[in-house]
Amino acid sequence: MGDVEQVAGQGLVVTDLERRYSAFTLGPVSFRVPRGRALGLLGSNGAGKTTLLAGLAGQGRRHAGVVTWNGAPSQHGAWRARQHVSYVRDVPTFYSELSVGQTMRFVSRLHPTWKQQRADELLEVFRLDPRKSVKALSRGMRAKLGLMLGVSHDVQLLLLDEVTAGIDPDTRDDIQRLLRGLVVERGISVVVSSHIFEDVEQVSDDVLILRRGAPVFNGTLTQAQALVAFAVRVAVPEAVERSPALVGKWSGPDGTTVVLLPSAEPHVEEALAAANAVRRSASLRDLYFAYRERS
Repeated sequence: MGDVEQVAGQGLVVTDLERRYSAFTLGPVSFRVPRGRALGLLGSNGAGKTTLLAGLAGQGRRHAGVVTWNGAPSQHGAWRARQHVSYVRDVPTFYSELSVGQTMRFVSRLHPTWKQQRADELLEVFRLDPRKSVKALSRGMRAKLGLMLGVSHDVQLLLLDEVTAGIDPDTRDDIQRLLRGLVVERGISVVVSSHIFEDVEQVSDDVLILRRGAPVFNGTLTQAQALVAFAVRVAVPEAVERSPALVGKWSGPDGTTVVLLPSAEPHVEEALAAANAVRRSASLRDLYFAYRERS
C-alpha cells in the first residue's frame, strides 16, 4: 500500500459515483487508480462494469459523485477532449471498408499527441498487417487493433472493457504483457474489466468487485490473495459461520468453499480440521463467489 499512499494525489479518484436508470442503479462507488497502477474490475453480466467504464469515459450522464484526475475535478464529457483517456470496448467498432493502415491514419488525425513509431511497433508486436481489411479481422485481431489505437498517443488513463473476451490464449498473453508494460514503464492508470480471473491477476494491482451495481470488495490484489480458502464437503461448522474472520462462502459441485481472513481464531481452524476441510490459498475466483453469495 506504500506506493498507493505516495501518489494518492495523482491519477483517477472516484468518490460516491452514481448512475441511475429505471431498472438499474450503479453505486455509490468509490475507488482510486493512482498513476502507475492497474485496477481490475470484476462482476457478472449486469453488475455495472460497462456502465462504470462508459461513465468514466464521458459517455452518459453522471447523476451523483465526484471524479477527479490528478486532483482536478472532471466535467462530464471533457476528458476525451483533453486527449488523455482511451476507452476500448470488447468489440471495437471500425469502418469496415478501411484497411488496418487506413484506420490507423484516420485515428492518428484525431490525436495531436499521436506517436507513429509506437503505433508501428505495436503493429509488429500484435502481428497486424496494415494492408488487411478491417472486416476480415478476427475478434482477437480487432481487440489488438483497438488496443493499439488506444495507446499510440499520450494516453494517461486507459479504460478496457472485456478486451480479452472470446480470444485465443496467445492473444491474451500479448495483451497482458502490453498492459503490464504500460503500467510499469509508462506509469499510466488502467481500469480493466474482465470475466477472466487470470487476466485480473496478471495485470492488476488492485481489485474492485461489483454486484448488481454495488461494490462488494475494494482492495489490493495482495490483500485478496492473502485470504485463506477451505473446501468443506460436509456442513460448514457453526464456529466458522459465527466467526468474524469469515469473508464469505460459496457452493460448488464438490461442496462448500469458505473464505477466511488469515487471522481466523484457532478454534475456527480446529473446527475446519475436524470437518476434514482442505486448506489452500484463496484465489480471485473464491473471493468473487464468496462475496457474490454473501451480499
